[in-house]
Amino acid sequence: MAAVVWLGAMAVRDGWGEADPVASVLGATAGIAALIAALRTSSTSHASDAGLPLSAAPAVPDWVVDRAEVREVVAAVCRRRGGGAVGITTGLHGAGGFGKTILANVVCADPKVRRHFRGRVYVVTIGREVRGRSAIAAKVAEVTRYLTGDAREIGQDPDLAGQHLAGLLAQQPRMLLVLDDVWEAEQLAPFLQGASRTCVRLVTTRNPGVLPPGSRPVTVDRMSPQQALAVLTHGLDLPESVSRALVEATGRWALLLRMANQRLAAQAATGADPAAAAYQLLARLRAQGPTGADDPDAPLDLNDPKRRNAAVRASIQAATTLLPPDGARRFAELGIFAEDEAIPVPLVLRLWQATGHLGEARARALCKQMADLSLLSLDTAV
Repeated sequence: MAAVVWLGAMAVRDGWGEADPVASVLGATAGIAALIAALRTSSTSHASDAGLPLSAAPAVPDWVVDRAEVREVVAAVCRRRGGGAVGITTGLHGAGGFGKTILANVVCADPKVRRHFRGRVYVVTIGREVRGRSAIAAKVAEVTRYLTGDAREIGQDPDLAGQHLAGLLAQQPRMLLVLDDVWEAEQLAPFLQGASRTCVRLVTTRNPGVLPPGSRPVTVDRMSPQQALAVLTHGLDLPESVSRALVEATGRWALLLRMANQRLAAQAATGADPAAAAYQLLARLRAQGPTGADDPDAPLDLNDPKRRNAAVRASIQAATTLLPPDGARRFAELGIFAEDEAIPVPLVLRLWQATGHLGEARARALCKQMADLSLLSLDTAV
């Protein structure tokens, strides 16, 4: 069974230090985001009338709520002609976990987008670790091989690699190319070259400064109170008072809301009273400082990096208490993997076999438990 795990690598690896990467590496609501595929694409079937593969629409989780930003992005990408770019950025500098990647997936699955691009929608994850000209050129070459089958060696110049890709894409029908988790302008530049009549680019980034001039930026900020309540209470029956208090304690941050929901759902599945579990979680979050000791009823200030870090730390630690003995240790060991790098699940299983003597069945069961708590995500379709 193939699987994809999204790991909280830096958050655990750095030991909850003072610096902001604890919060900033958490990108996507589904969990702690380090995508396990170097090139993340939808499942595909090859078209008989064109060189490009046709992508299947990504699955959208049932807990995802309707957001106005989705409609805005859909309208923007369908309105763009050719090489224009649309950028999904976060509302707060340095904070991940607002749902940019999930939002991009919802856009990719939108029927209007599927019709407009006739199924030619492709997602590429860049990530923080793709740095330096040779690494960027290698990423461009990887995308070129996937999209066109062209495996010619272009060298280590990302500009030349981008020109080569653009020349190939210019010969193809209209498409949408999603460039997810872009950190620096130099990572993006090769993918923006040429193909001005055929390729619309959709970029997700925490740094709006990387977007090219003339792009259409769409900001994804914290959820509205109604959206936050919907995510927090998905599948749960909670008193309004504790629900609203938890919404404030999480700062309406999609990442923390989903983690809180999954923790409460896991406890309810064992017969615990969801309301009692919610009050316990609220007390734990407040005690560990995400809302600040001076006023525990004050909403979480996500503009404060220390508060964001404290909120992430408290949320993850609350979730790991529900893991079996040594489960928290196994989770912490995932921090040895580089952020946004391809980490196949069999490698995780080998790690845990060496460190904890876990057999394959136990290790896979532990992966599932972590996924149920939104500590990581499994994709059995990959």
